[in-house]
This record gives sequence, C-alpha cells and structure tokens, in this order.
Amino acid sequence: MSGKIRQGGRWALIALGCAVVAMPLSGCVALLGAGAGAGGGAVAYVENGGIANYYAYYPVSLQQASAASQATLQQMGIAYNGNIRKTPNEELMEGTTRDGKTVKITFTSMSTQVTKVNVRVGTFGDKALSLQFQKLLSQHLGMAASAVAPVSTVPSEGAAPPAQAQQQTIPLQ
Repeated sequence: MSGKIRQGGRWALIALGCAVVAMPLSGCVALLGAGAGAGGGAVAYVENGGIANYYAYYPVSLQQASAASQATLQQMGIAYNGNIRKTPNEELMEGTTRDGKTVKITFTSMSTQVTKVNVRVGTFGDKALSLQFQKLLSQHLGMAASAVAPVSTVPSEGAAPPAQAQQQTIPLQ
C-alpha cells in the first residue's frame, strides 16, 4: 500500500510542479489583456504565440522616429546597443534594460511621413515598459501616438504587410 501512496504522491508533486510553472504564464496573459487609463494617444497590442508586441503609428519619418527613440531609451535608462537597417523601409534598434532584458524596437516606414514603431521588451513582452516607452516617445516627438495607420497612408514599396494577428488597442496615460 505504501508503494501506491508514494507513486500517487510523485504524480501529485509532478502536477504541482506543472501548475507552478504554468502560473506565471497565465498571469502574463491576463495582465497583457488588461487595458490602461485614458490619455495621450493609443498603442495597439498584438499577441502572437504568447509574444506581446506594442506598436503605434506616428506622423513622422523613419529617421525622426529612430532619433526620438534613441533619446527615449536614454531617458528610460536603457542602454542603446545599436541600429540595423533591414530594408530601405525597415530598421531595428536594440537596447538592454538594467536587469538585462533585451529591448527590440522595429521601425516600419508606412509612407514618407508615417512610421510604425513596434516595441518588445524581453522574450515575451513587458506591458509596463512598452507603454512607458511609447508614452515617452510621443512626448519626444511632440505628438500623440495612434493605434491605427492614417487612412490615407499607402505602404511604401517593400513595406511589410499588416499583421494578421488579433490586436487590442490600449490608450496611453
């Protein structure tokens, strides 16, 4: 009988271990789905395979968005690691937070005067830091973020097609 109890206890420990591992993931998903308060513009949130990306559109050139983002990283105390021009219409900027999380910012030129700025902090995304980044970027640029591209925007030649994942709009505070 004690062998059956030990075996049952082992399965209970395994189930408990699985539950403990899954708890942070379920908390992240619940947190990521939560909205923020009203205020200066809005940011769209897209989760694709558990990875959260926060993006907004700004009526500025890719170069202006990139320069303001570098200043925003500095203001947030995030170490700037560099930029890579992936295509004529897309640029990637990377930084590292004080606690070692990688910050990836992707700029996509939607037209000569509209840039989509996509932010992901860490492996799965950090809502608070991403929204703080977008809010400060709006301040550096002197304009509110928009969760949707302007209707008159026609993507530049070679620009990435719009994401097909489900999105949620989050107002910036």
